[in-house]
Amino acid sequence: MPGKQLIILAHGGAGSDNAHSDGTDRACQLGLELMQARTPVLEAVCRAVAILEDDSRFNAGTGSRKRTDGSVRMDAACMDSRRRFGAVSEIQHIKNPIHVACGVADSEYQLLTGEDAHQYAVELGFKKVDLTRIESHAPGTDTVGAVVFDGDQFAAALSTGGTGGSRPGRVGDVPLIGCGLYVGEHGAVCATGHGESITLNLTAYRTYEMLGQGIAPQEALETAYGWFEDSQDIGLLIISRQGNAGGSNRNMAWSILTGD
Repeated sequence: MPGKQLIILAHGGAGSDNAHSDGTDRACQLGLELMQARTPVLEAVCRAVAILEDDSRFNAGTGSRKRTDGSVRMDAACMDSRRRFGAVSEIQHIKNPIHVACGVADSEYQLLTGEDAHQYAVELGFKKVDLTRIESHAPGTDTVGAVVFDGDQFAAALSTGGTGGSRPGRVGDVPLIGCGLYVGEHGAVCATGHGESITLNLTAYRTYEMLGQGIAPQEALETAYGWFEDSQDIGLLIISRQGNAGGSNRNMAWSILTGD
């Protein structure tokens, strides 16, 4: 989009190794190239997150951690500033849940779960994959995500394998609107970390509200940290028309890329 600055931020999850920012760099590069080709922001951010799902160093997609029964059950969500929202929860056997969430955003629904989410993925043309046979290299990482701005519209996307060793059926913040992510006319926010705490703090929406009050992203980030105890990991990516910020109270691989 000539004359408009494009921007994308991506992270590999709270607790991810800072040295793995080459993975988030690749996600940002693809997202920026897509926006430069005038790809809609929701598709661009979801395709960027799919890069992170395909990197077994991160806890999403092929790197998803197993539950107590040995299964891999994933959540993903996406949203844009036109109020399109789509999410899947407890989906199994799909390599890129974020693409399914994007498909849900284009449907009459907003959230699909479990076997029904998988069936919807099959209807969209996605093939079944046995993710339990793929070794995760992400023992201590949380949700991956990205936020974008194309000069007009904002979007955000998240994907996760959930908390490793948790019981089947456990769902965290990712597919819950306003908890893991929120997007509107003032900007985009995505969170990573301790899912239950992120949910109870309604983290993404409350952070977004600060953007609407004219608070700068960096100040909003630091305020949001204060909602969490030291023992609770939290990371955020924030983007508004006034700027952007990213960080975590743990290690976190993350990247930012701009262009026009």
